[in-house]
Amino acid sequence: MDPSPTSELAEAAADLHGEPDVESTVQSVLEYAQAITGGDGVAVMIRQAGRPAVMSATSPEAAEADLVQIQCAEGPGLQAMCVRDAVLVDDVAADARWLSWSRPVSELGFQSVLSLGLGTHRTSLGALSVYSSRARAFPTDRAELARLYARHASVALVSARHESGLRRAIHARHIIGQAQGVLMERYGLDAERAFAMLRNSARHQGVTLTQRAEQILASRPADVS
Repeated sequence: MDPSPTSELAEAAADLHGEPDVESTVQSVLEYAQAITGGDGVAVMIRQAGRPAVMSATSPEAAEADLVQIQCAEGPGLQAMCVRDAVLVDDVAADARWLSWSRPVSELGFQSVLSLGLGTHRTSLGALSVYSSRARAFPTDRAELARLYARHASVALVSARHESGLRRAIHARHIIGQAQGVLMERYGLDAERAFAMLRNSARHQGVTLTQRAEQILASRPADVS
């Protein structure tokens, strides 16, 4: 018996939340989106420093279709990112909303697109766009299922990003603490003065605290300048 849409969604949600980092979560988001919708290509666009960027895709064509949106500054993914909801294009060639975008996407072989906003009520993370070589490839029931899936994907991505951020912060604090210890032992300093030396050294060399700490640990006989 084929799995029901509800079981598909439940399985996807469970697996997404089990991924260890952002990169793995994104790959699972792409794979499940393609399986749930039956699309031919899927791409994830995210905001980086306030600007959209293609993070990953299941095929070069899907990545290029998303890149065209960024280059043209128009398209369903960008709109979905703004409205934080689903945007459907039943027939790319006949859709008059984004004329600069539609022609190159048609030439890539895509005839319909379902774009889904990713994010929370407070934050827009980006958009998930599913591309199909068939016109009207996303009927109402599949589009609604994809909309629900996007909510699970958004929560998983937010959680993965938070966990990755925490791990990076903990790692950085550990490295900086080790470097402080080296400086305290080398120069007979207390913790506060060792941190000040590390900070001033990082500023002088134009690197971050963590990068300077890693340099000190990698070449412990070297002096701090």
